[in-house]
Amino acid sequence: MARRFGNQQRPEHAGNVRQSQLISTFGVGSIVDFVHDTVIIAGVDNWDAGDNWEERKLFNNNLQAITGVEHFLAPKTAVNTLYAKSQDVESYIFPQKLYCPICKHIIDVRELGNQQKKHSCFMPSATKPDKTCGGHLVASRFAIVCPNGHIEDFPYSWWVHHGKKCEKSTSPHIIMYNFDNRSDIDSLIVECEDCKAKRGMALAFSKNAFAGENGYPCSGKHPHLGKDYTSECAEIMIARLRSSSSVYFPATLSALTIPPWSRKAVQLIEAEYEELADREQYGEKAVSEYVKRKILPRAKNLITFSDLMSAYRLVKEQKSSYKMQTEADIFAAEYDVLCRGTANDNEYVASKTTVPVGFERIFEAITVIEKLTVINALVGFTRINPWDGSLSSNQLAPLARTKKNWLPAVKLLGEGIFFKFNQETLDAWERAVGNRYQDMASELTESFLENDRFSHKYVVLHTFAHLLIRQLSDDCGYSTSSIKEKIYSTYMDDPNRPNMCGVLVYLATSDSEGSLGGLISIASDPKRMESVLRNMLHKALWCSADPLCSTSTQQGFHSLNYAACHDCVLLPETSCEFRNVLLDRISIVGMPGNPRLGLMGDIAASLMKGESLP
Repeated sequence: MARRFGNQQRPEHAGNVRQSQLISTFGVGSIVDFVHDTVIIAGVDNWDAGDNWEERKLFNNNLQAITGVEHFLAPKTAVNTLYAKSQDVESYIFPQKLYCPICKHIIDVRELGNQQKKHSCFMPSATKPDKTCGGHLVASRFAIVCPNGHIEDFPYSWWVHHGKKCEKSTSPHIIMYNFDNRSDIDSLIVECEDCKAKRGMALAFSKNAFAGENGYPCSGKHPHLGKDYTSECAEIMIARLRSSSSVYFPATLSALTIPPWSRKAVQLIEAEYEELADREQYGEKAVSEYVKRKILPRAKNLITFSDLMSAYRLVKEQKSSYKMQTEADIFAAEYDVLCRGTANDNEYVASKTTVPVGFERIFEAITVIEKLTVINALVGFTRINPWDGSLSSNQLAPLARTKKNWLPAVKLLGEGIFFKFNQETLDAWERAVGNRYQDMASELTESFLENDRFSHKYVVLHTFAHLLIRQLSDDCGYSTSSIKEKIYSTYMDDPNRPNMCGVLVYLATSDSEGSLGGLISIASDPKRMESVLRNMLHKALWCSADPLCSTSTQQGFHSLNYAACHDCVLLPETSCEFRNVLLDRISIVGMPGNPRLGLMGDIAASLMKGESLP
């Protein structure tokens, strides 16, 4: 990770960020605290510079179709030596307002000139007037943001002077301190040393603090794209702690690499398809010559020239007739492949296993995915509100100054288990619970969240995934944050969509070796899988917050959970596909007096009584 100081041409090393984090938590536009600096991750304008950038190309035809890009590009990693660091991922100092904890002054980083690296306060010392303060400057805690993705430094001078200019100085000196030795926001005061104006910071977080006649309209700044990049915006700014989770929401899309795109021959052709397409005007002979001369030498011994030409015709046909348009299409295509069970490709290996005894009524099939490849792409980011899923959203901030024909992404390798639920059993359970989730549906409608798959069935599938991940973490030793979920539930916005009722739990890492096989060993052994499911149900029967948790219908974000809290169901945000909401433990195990409320309520009741499974 590199960042620039002032006008110097050579960037300085700021810190290290894992490759996968650059597509999520610490993606473009996020604010990252390193040991010596706080920076904002710069745009991807220079990611495709250099000699070897084409080696970092990634492909996933499904994702390419819905995002409209030609390929994806992985971040360049640091050189694998003791001292060499990658300078390819740039960042800028942000916030540019710094704070001295010694003398309490607010100082602009540009005032430091060529001394920016030292971050040493140059204001006069309070005890030794002939010397400087020398305090170590730290990043300001506050920033102002708008719903369209813009962010800028908190305007301390504007705030303390109520939107007017200081009457005593054109460059007023601003200090910030807490009174009565307190440390809360209510005691935080901003003061102008020149005109003695004072104002509390707590008011800055009120709803219309920056509105009104002397309001502070958005200036359209995108500091991650450079100080001179702005866009028109009429929104009113909102104050936030720079570390607040609402300051940055990465907008990501992911898709499995599935047949036919998971075949090695197809991947080799797809990587060179632009070149091949240019030669199509000269006939198939020109194409075959290029394949024989450029692609075949890179292919493994098991791939023949005939395989490559067949792959070329397949890719050509797929690209000319492809109709993938939405994320729902991706889910449908993946679900179809996962339900088939058996596959043995370069990046997707799967086989069906036996459903554990006692769970045959619940699961129609279980598939062990021994090799799984996921492409996770960053399409933008939002501030204040999470991304609504629309690629045309005005609130989606750009990743580069100029539009690219690619998006930043990472390739994740791993393993997984796919559970296909019995549709008839789900339908019977849905009839049994009636309108139990009507209130949840109302809360979802009133919130700013959108989920086109929401239904009673989505709740039970989502809850099952959470409970299973928690149990697999205990049995395999993996952290819960390393196991992810993907819920295949019918999209309710279109009656023509195919019915889906499946759950994929998987491990994926950017490491080239993938994961260690823990999920595979469990899923391949029906007895071990039965033990995992039994233990999962045992734990789901009670929660340390019961009876409050089990009887609740208003928990979690926007009251979108029923019986689901951190003690029993919730997962780390990186594991959950939908913000840890739309969950209900009762949908799996039922209630003591009414086991029919749970999809596996009769099994859970038998376990409580020590009986054999029904």
